[in-house]
Amino acid sequence: MKLKRALTVQNVLDYKSTKIQFKGRFYDVFGHPQIKGRWIVVGNSGSGKSSFMMQLAKEFARSEKVLYNFLEEDLDDDNVQDRLTLFKMHDVAHNFNMVSEPIEVLTERLKMRNSAQVIIIDSAMYFFRGYTFDKFIEFTRQFPKKLFVFTAHGKGAHPRTEFETSIYYDATQKVFVNGYLATNKGRKYGPNNKFFIVWQKGFEDLQGKNKELETD
Repeated sequence: MKLKRALTVQNVLDYKSTKIQFKGRFYDVFGHPQIKGRWIVVGNSGSGKSSFMMQLAKEFARSEKVLYNFLEEDLDDDNVQDRLTLFKMHDVAHNFNMVSEPIEVLTERLKMRNSAQVIIIDSAMYFFRGYTFDKFIEFTRQFPKKLFVFTAHGKGAHPRTEFETSIYYDATQKVFVNGYLATNKGRKYGPNNKFFIVWQKGFEDLQGKNKELETD
C-alpha cells in the first residue's frame, strides 16, 4: 500500500479554508465559520432552541444552500409555519428548502449534483434511531465537504443521552440553548461575545423571574 506523504507545518498553514460570512450578532458570537464540519445545538424543551435554529438557518441561507430536515415536527404544524413567518424566511427562500426524510433517503439526496451545502437535522435522535454512533461517523464522513447541524435534547447543561453526548464531543461547533439564550461552547468563538439572545422579551422575563426568586 502506497502511503500519502505526511504534511509539514507549513503545508497545513498554507491551507486556506472557505468561510461563511456571518454578519451582525451571528458574527459577534461565531465569527466566520468554516463551510464544512459538524455543529450540535443542545437545548431542553421550551428553551428557545427551535427559534434559534430557524434564525441560524436563515443566517446560513444568506449565502449557502440550506436543507432543513424536520423529523420531530410535521411540516404542516402551526409551530413550524409560525416560525417561518416570524423570522421572515421568505427573505432567503431561494436558498432554503425543507424535507422530512430518513437517513437512507437523505443520503441519496445529498449525493445529487448541486445538493445543499448546509444540512440541518432536527433531531439527531430521530434521524439515527436504531443506529449506533458508528453510523453517525459513516454518514457525516461520507460528505466531508458539507456542514451538518444536529439538534439534541438537553438534560440540564448537557446532552440527554450517551449517543447525543458522543456527537457533542465529535462536533466542531457546540451551542447550548437555555432560557432563550444560546451560548457558544466552542470550538470556534466570535470576536465580541459568547451569547446570542434568541428572544429578547422572553429572555428578560426569565431574568426578572430569577431575580424575584433570589430575593424571596
